[in-house]
Amino acid sequence: MNRLGYKITNKRRFYTFLIILLTIPLIIIAIFSNQKRVYSSTYDSLYKEVLVKEGDTLWKIAIENMPSNYDVRKMVYEIKEFNQIIDSNIYPGDVIKVPIKYAPDK
Repeated sequence: MNRLGYKITNKRRFYTFLIILLTIPLIIIAIFSNQKRVYSSTYDSLYKEVLVKEGDTLWKIAIENMPSNYDVRKMVYEIKEFNQIIDSNIYPGDVIKVPIKYAPDK
């Protein structure tokens, strides 16, 4: 009877090949499983909706809705990011979401 099969001539090379073959899919799975949602901060944050009135600006809305000792520029940036606003143009009748910020502990 003739046995068909492979003969391992170099065991070290064979085991190295097996380790690499099994490691690559694990690395790929680990990379893709650690990906965060693109809008995770938007969904996880608390916010309140503000109706834009005549004369309102992002700066004014940020000042009215931020805690004391908080940087206005940072709040404006966060409002823009939260609402996906590219420029600073807002119009009466727009409803924008303002992230709720709490005063930092001293």
